[in-house]
Amino acid sequence: MNNRSAKTIIVFSLLFLFVLEGCSTKKKFLSDLPSNEIELSEIIKNSRKVDLKFDNLRNRVKVEFNDGRSTQTINLSLRALENELLWMSASMIVPIAKILLSNQRIVFYEKFQKTYINQEINLITKTLGIKNPVEVFQNILFGNPILDISKRSWERVENPNYYVLKSSKGIQSTLLINPKTFKLDQQRIFIPSLSSLITIDYSNYKLLEGKAFPNNVLISYIKGKQIIKINLEYSQFDFPENLTFPMEIPVDYKIKTLDEILK
Repeated sequence: MNNRSAKTIIVFSLLFLFVLEGCSTKKKFLSDLPSNEIELSEIIKNSRKVDLKFDNLRNRVKVEFNDGRSTQTINLSLRALENELLWMSASMIVPIAKILLSNQRIVFYEKFQKTYINQEINLITKTLGIKNPVEVFQNILFGNPILDISKRSWERVENPNYYVLKSSKGIQSTLLINPKTFKLDQQRIFIPSLSSLITIDYSNYKLLEGKAFPNNVLISYIKGKQIIKINLEYSQFDFPENLTFPMEIPVDYKIKTLDEILK
């Protein structure tokens, strides 16, 4: 594998995610098909009740990256502090990269070109209209609505299989909610400033310590004729009391900016 190919895998598999809340209620509408009797407010309430919550999370992820020309696979070790930190270590037989994302900064290094970034992300998050990037990416990864469902105006779109909610202000979001579990089967995000569409499909939910996780996530990024697909297959979830997020940049690496590394 040449350096250019390796760099492409690292950037889009890791940094792409960057450039990028069932239970009882007063009424229960648990059915394989959507009900016309349920009000929009009840759909939102039920969806919020099954939002994934955790303190510390750790798991392994098999990532298949397809840019339409080739398919490559990497393995990730992932750690998360809810809504505050997201850490990933990537390997292809041997370790190749690490990334640490907070709500203020991104730190990343890769071993092929021996480069790293250590940069505040305020300007990027402002451009994308995102206040809490870690929460956004954790929502994408684990099947929560990308934005707080209770703080946006939604229009219900009739659909024979799902409760479909659509928002058209700011970052335009469409949610396909499973009528039986009220978990997301799909969400779509259109980002006007980038003229791009992100579609995330969730499948094979599993219950771990009372928490429902999608075991498979397919992220599709569409911009013009360009289509990039990232398939995530999760394994070995656990919820340790304490987690570390090691991020020591090798001394001989060359510093880059996000703009430079994404070129």
